[in-house]
Amino acid sequence: FMRRHWLHVLFCLPGAILVTVLHESAHAFAAWAQGGRLLEFAWLPWASHGHWGYVEYDFPVGAVYLPFAISIAPYVLWSSLAGLAYISSWLWPNRSFACASTLYFWLYFVPLADIANTALPYALGRDNDFSQAFGRPSLQGLLALVLSALLAVWIGFGVQRRLYGRLGLRKKGYAVLCAAFFAFLIIFLSA
Repeated sequence: FMRRHWLHVLFCLPGAILVTVLHESAHAFAAWAQGGRLLEFAWLPWASHGHWGYVEYDFPVGAVYLPFAISIAPYVLWSSLAGLAYISSWLWPNRSFACASTLYFWLYFVPLADIANTALPYALGRDNDFSQAFGRPSLQGLLALVLSALLAVWIGFGVQRRLYGRLGLRKKGYAVLCAAFFAFLIIFLSA
């Protein structure tokens, strides 16, 4: 199953740059839509002060805006793309492997991986978009993150089974793949 996804692995670096551009664009759009002025837009890690990217904006004095909306805008975008993959799996199941893998990888896995890339550091107490939107993580917040991750994994199993058809992973293989992803994410983000 993994070997058949080699093409997606080749596109991971340009894909990561595209994800960063879309992520920062969502922040920028949310600020602009509320009357903000974009001052700086960085999307390359070496030009982003140690971050993947960032957006700098300001608002006119006395302007009323929702910082929460700006902080969570990329995650609304990512959740929408994952929802699109879910809907697509119901409307057009059993596609060719190339189409199924593209839909699953780039519309379901990658968007949810970016959310996980923010959720885990937030759970570890680091400052990021989630801490700006929700404050420091509470026990209830951590529980909500765990339940959300389990829900995404559970829904993802059904999405990949419907998209891939007989070529999809069975429960055990899918569970092993998800466990490996979360282990990698924990090791990568803990370093």
